[in-house]
Amino acid sequence: MALRKDIKVCIVQTSLNADCAWQDSGSSSWEDCVKISEIEERAAKREIRHFLASIRSSEVVPDFVLFPELSIPLGFEGRFRKASESLGAIFIGGLDYKINRSTAQPSVSNEAVVIVPHSLGGVRRSRSTGVRYVGKTYPAPGELKKLSEIQSGPVKFLNQPTVWLFESPELGKFGVAVCYDFLDLDRLAMYRAKVQTLFILAYNRDTTSFEHAAEALSRMLFCNVVVCNCGHFGGSLAVSPFRAPHLRTVYKHSGLKLPNFQIVELPVSELAAHQSGSNKPEFKSRPPGFDSIISLNSNTERV
Repeated sequence: MALRKDIKVCIVQTSLNADCAWQDSGSSSWEDCVKISEIEERAAKREIRHFLASIRSSEVVPDFVLFPELSIPLGFEGRFRKASESLGAIFIGGLDYKINRSTAQPSVSNEAVVIVPHSLGGVRRSRSTGVRYVGKTYPAPGELKKLSEIQSGPVKFLNQPTVWLFESPELGKFGVAVCYDFLDLDRLAMYRAKVQTLFILAYNRDTTSFEHAAEALSRMLFCNVVVCNCGHFGGSLAVSPFRAPHLRTVYKHSGLKLPNFQIVELPVSELAAHQSGSNKPEFKSRPPGFDSIISLNSNTERV
């Protein structure tokens, strides 16, 4: 089974507004403050169903479907899995905060679910659908501040220091990270020379910083980088390390409060060949140390 020339990625921007969805109402129950509000949950489910119907009616069938960080209510996960199986595509979506009752201090974790259906593109690949959870390691400063200042008592963020690497004989190797983990240098170094595509699920207002990071990391990791951000802030994009400048930004969606979905094509087989040393003229030169990292000697001099 050979790698496909390209993969088709559907990037969904939902319109979820965190200020409305997660409110500290002064309730005596801290759980009420970290779970999406009932009104916003109904709105989120309605919007997701609308997007799923639109994707199913599209002439192009995607290989991957991405939803932003915190966009999938926990009660919708079963429907999310059925949609993945029905479409025959890998679904990757950010889940609402997971409440942990086994810890002494109130705590939550932030996870993305990766659903690999038993059939991909209409062809049976496995006996059952696979489901994996990619946890967020580092909360953003604003996220941590909001959790620590809940009136009924501070809520701890449970770090999940695990890096996932997914591999498909057809779709290539890919990694998944949640929002602020995108800026974790240790994590990124672990993906170096190991993936063709890096997916980032975000709820991020600083869209230009992620845009610049995606452009830079696409060259340093030498892979496709896809950022799926919430439509409330916009800024979803896909970049690939093509040589021609006008080809590198495969997709970019700018603007506030613009729910949207778009299906884009990203290179896989030719990119993997170029990573392995077969020079493909359509891509930039590989970064220094990509083949074999040279250990540099430290030399410090006080002046």
